[in-house]
Amino acid sequence: MPSDTVLELRRVSKDFATQRAVADVSLKIPRGAFFSLLGPSGCGKTTILRMIAGFETPTGGEIWLNGERIEHLPPYQRNVNTVFQSYALFPHLTVQGNVEFGLRHKKHKKGSDDINRVLQVLQQVRLEAKASRRPFELSGGERQRVALARAIVLQPDVLLLDEPLSALDPQLRKQVRTELRDLQRRVGVTFLFVTHDQEEALSMSDQIAVMNGGALEQVGTPQEIYARPRTRFVADFLGAMNWIDGIGVRPEAISLTPQGRKAVVIGVAFLGSFCQIEMTLETGETIHAQAAPSACPPPGQTVYVTWNTDDEIHL
Repeated sequence: MPSDTVLELRRVSKDFATQRAVADVSLKIPRGAFFSLLGPSGCGKTTILRMIAGFETPTGGEIWLNGERIEHLPPYQRNVNTVFQSYALFPHLTVQGNVEFGLRHKKHKKGSDDINRVLQVLQQVRLEAKASRRPFELSGGERQRVALARAIVLQPDVLLLDEPLSALDPQLRKQVRTELRDLQRRVGVTFLFVTHDQEEALSMSDQIAVMNGGALEQVGTPQEIYARPRTRFVADFLGAMNWIDGIGVRPEAISLTPQGRKAVVIGVAFLGSFCQIEMTLETGETIHAQAAPSACPPPGQTVYVTWNTDDEIHL
């Protein structure tokens, strides 16, 4: 396996009774990358994470970590760590105690190197000033950082993150995802991040694997899969899409101009920095566009729309 690949799945499948949850998935995760598994609920992304962690056994296929097969190994013999949705912090332990927990259960006595590593990780997640606090004294974002620090201190080859932002309110999620991406860059650990949130995956990832029905739909950079989706599912799942005469055009690519295709505005939604315009073409097709709030036409007005051919998506 190439040295720049830390984790590889080779035709991995998982069956539960009569249901195939994961179907012949092959993936290469680059070392040091922020890699996301993106898809709707039930698409198999969490099952893949659990098979990598050792909590589920593949029905078929191979899992390789640093050039060694691991699908037959118990979880404690795999150098991966998992951060769960609930964070699973120990309420009776301090921040430092939670971070030290994994090191305490290694097969050697705790030494100064371990203590130094804990302090270093607390600095990396910017919690050194709160080392003596307990989880109930922390914000949601701080509790997440404790869970990350507890996993990172063990120096895993891959850190598995199962929807870790889902418990946070929307405004905090935006703040924490920026912190999470910055942390990954600072520590250099490979992150395998599971999410159903397109905005999370697009804003944080180096690469994204889009899943649907247990299978891979497309793997690529956020820019690639957004601008050049290979399937209609990917096109529709990653943001809004207009299908005009069988051609896909993103709402932000459509402009209101003095000339073009005639449309009638049937609705306008104010979304802060822009408004979303819903229109009906003469063909009867409903499309959406975006415009500055000051440039939004009222419902009932006739407008004209155009777009660049470079922005068309042909599937």
